[in-house]
Amino acid sequence: MSDIVVSEADVDPVTGEIIESPESMELVPLNLAALDEDALAHLLPTPGQIHAALIIARGKNAKAPSVLSRYRGKLKKAETTLKIQLGLAVKLLREDFPRATLTELRDLAYSDDRVRAAVDARDDAWLMFEYAKDFAGMIAEDIEILRSINKNLRSESA
Repeated sequence: MSDIVVSEADVDPVTGEIIESPESMELVPLNLAALDEDALAHLLPTPGQIHAALIIARGKNAKAPSVLSRYRGKLKKAETTLKIQLGLAVKLLREDFPRATLTELRDLAYSDDRVRAAVDARDDAWLMFEYAKDFAGMIAEDIEILRSINKNLRSESA
């Protein structure tokens, strides 16, 4: 087990919390013109790294339609379950409140535990579907960026 050494410069004197030093953050410096060629070379990915990232991204992109379909199916199932639970709750409330309108009964039905659980399940399914759509979009953007970088690196080496 290695000991972690913390200097006084790494500690906030007021709170006593450890401050992460900028050197460990590995940010791209804004003064790129001041860097020498070796420092710039370490900032850029190698063609092999770009190619590997492109393969991984394309693999995830190939799975996106089936994943989206699965989440879309879960969302439709959750919406169907909600409609069924809402209908059952309205039917039960109709017995207790025979003079109430359908709109009033639907509003009351949302207080039923089964309907609330179905609403939560539908909302969770919708969020997961939206997350999957966003993830698929990000992967597509990553592929375009990686293809552009790969193309630029090949044209520079030619």
